[in-house]
Amino acid sequence: MSRSDHHVDDETLALLALGEPADPAVAAHTRDCAVCRASLAELADVVGLARHPEVARGLERPGPHVWDRIAAELAAGDAPVAPASAPASATPAAPRPVAAPDAAAPAASAAGSPWWRRRTAWVAAASFALGIAGTLAAENLLATGPGPAVASAALDPLPGWSETGTASVHEVDGRRVLTVEVPGAAEDAYREVWLIDTEVQRLVSVGILTGEQGTFELPDGLDIDEYPIVDVSREPLDGNPAHSGDSIVRGQLSA
Repeated sequence: MSRSDHHVDDETLALLALGEPADPAVAAHTRDCAVCRASLAELADVVGLARHPEVARGLERPGPHVWDRIAAELAAGDAPVAPASAPASATPAAPRPVAAPDAAAPAASAAGSPWWRRRTAWVAAASFALGIAGTLAAENLLATGPGPAVASAALDPLPGWSETGTASVHEVDGRRVLTVEVPGAAEDAYREVWLIDTEVQRLVSVGILTGEQGTFELPDGLDIDEYPIVDVSREPLDGNPAHSGDSIVRGQLSA
């Protein structure tokens, strides 16, 4: 609990707003604490708006400029950030390749003023909501009837993991949609989907896997022949958008 010794940290509240399971102690505290309960309700309103079916029907996938503004907000102010040497992908869905990690990336400092932590929480909530918007837009495309799969992959477990999964890319109305299915959930963390190049040197984040299955519209200009490897990672709640280096499953798309 990093906002203070008596309150749930903002990253955990953001995940609770998304419906992720809570540790019993965290759930009990949030239920009994008026401050945390109110903060969770505010964040849940942001997520709920993005998930509302009436809103979802008109949603479009956020463009790169939206993620640039979010990244700018995170970079504003005199707050500690991740070391400059850490490989970072500042945008959770924009086609912005960065170096693929060989090991766990350094975590961002948890220190900072309450103002900064609240600002970060709202930017994180906005990012999550925009990610949901992109996912809902992709799901709406598939609801009209998915076209034939243009590529698919079996996702095999990496060392330390036993999960397996599948990935497929469909073309719908000229737009490409990636569907990823991996059973299970990440404890005290979240799972993120990435596309990696064949040299395992560059990667692009395509979104957050909030359940066992996720659907993501791929950005225009992202060549899956250049980035054919689908990777699902376990990401700690440390505020660092870089790949953690802890991959759960991985597989290569093929036609």
